[in-house]
Amino acid sequence: MNLFFNPINLYIMNKFYSTLAALAVFTTGNLLAQEQTSPTNALEGTTSAYDCSYKVKDANKTILLNGSTATQIFSACTDGKLMEVTLNVKGLNDRGTYTVEVRSMNGLVLDVARFKQGQVVDGQVVLPMETRVKSGLSYILNVSADIGFDLSLRTKQGPMGTLTIDGSPYRGKLVGEFGFKSIEAIGLSNDEGRAGQTNDDNGIGSEKSANGLCNTEVFSHTGRIPTTGETIGQTFTACATGTLEQISYQLQHIDGDFVGRVTLRDERNNSLLTQEVSARNVRNGLLIIPMSEKVREGSEYTILLKSNHGTRLAVLANDNAADALGTCTFNGTALQTNVCFSALVKEKTNDNTSSYSGTDLKVTAYPNPFQNELGIRVDGIEEGKVIVQLLDFAGNVLRADLININPDNKVIHFNTDDLNDVGFYSIRVVHGKKVTHTTVIKN
Repeated sequence: MNLFFNPINLYIMNKFYSTLAALAVFTTGNLLAQEQTSPTNALEGTTSAYDCSYKVKDANKTILLNGSTATQIFSACTDGKLMEVTLNVKGLNDRGTYTVEVRSMNGLVLDVARFKQGQVVDGQVVLPMETRVKSGLSYILNVSADIGFDLSLRTKQGPMGTLTIDGSPYRGKLVGEFGFKSIEAIGLSNDEGRAGQTNDDNGIGSEKSANGLCNTEVFSHTGRIPTTGETIGQTFTACATGTLEQISYQLQHIDGDFVGRVTLRDERNNSLLTQEVSARNVRNGLLIIPMSEKVREGSEYTILLKSNHGTRLAVLANDNAADALGTCTFNGTALQTNVCFSALVKEKTNDNTSSYSGTDLKVTAYPNPFQNELGIRVDGIEEGKVIVQLLDFAGNVLRADLININPDNKVIHFNTDDLNDVGFYSIRVVHGKKVTHTTVIKN
């Protein structure tokens, strides 16, 4: 006999799911208040506590997360609330706590829940939510597992399009269900948490100045994109042929112990530069990354920003389509916004006259060998801007700074407390077309 058509058994089953859902509210750590919990057997297609749902059945593949994130796009089928998310779980570490986020397509976190092994029943975990949604709009589900804690999720194989694993497209979708309740649409919005809304039409720019510098910039902000380990990508078109001297991001928040990585890629997805960044790169609310990379006018480039070791970062963003200068992605998923960034390019010219013409750069590093701090003195020019970089012998940029050289300022200091590996490092100094290196040793 089918249990779902037996009134007594149906009552018992619903009581069981109500207890389970109540337990999930107590243990998931949902950041938003739960007003109600709903039993669900909608995956069986018999009865449902939802007004509508989005679901994927017939699992035939498994993905493994370990220090990684699965990002799934889904759509709301009504104006109201996302009440529950059900995921099909094949296995997980008994000591792990796993995080599930719901984000808008602007990257804003709308809801968060967490679960452990004890909440998985018959291969499913039911997560109560209170996420306001609008019919037809798309949203992002972010499922992450910390390093050392395996999480295996069931998927249904299919075409690429809505699921990525750590930014890489995956053929298929997560198996599970998103249950929605209809609520009168008045006042429902996905714009909670927006800061400093503005209609400033001058918020972006891509202009060349008289000194050969041009700046591609998204300035005014309508929201923010928070991240703890995910990668924020932004494409832009070089405004001149020359040297990309600096990338900067407008920040809403950064942890004091923030560490991360910035990668620059060309339109063929070749990596041109990978550079370590930290909270030390922040000045007046800007995360500033000095560079010295050749770019070509009209070519598209991608900058990727990733936080490491669980440190948090929130980058300001602008979701006005008229202000967009490229495509912004969150963990490989395209967002309907652009980060507030600046890409400063020095235009290539045939003018060979400069303050350093006929001279050679000279770099002195001290102490050498070094331990906790490294001083770098630059000689050979009287004045001008130079980029000073500390690299490991794999070519990764560990420190970078842009300094104005003048008779009273020829020295820069790098704090090296967090360089754990002893051995050889390289100092690279760039001034216009002049580049010089010197080797240093950490002991």
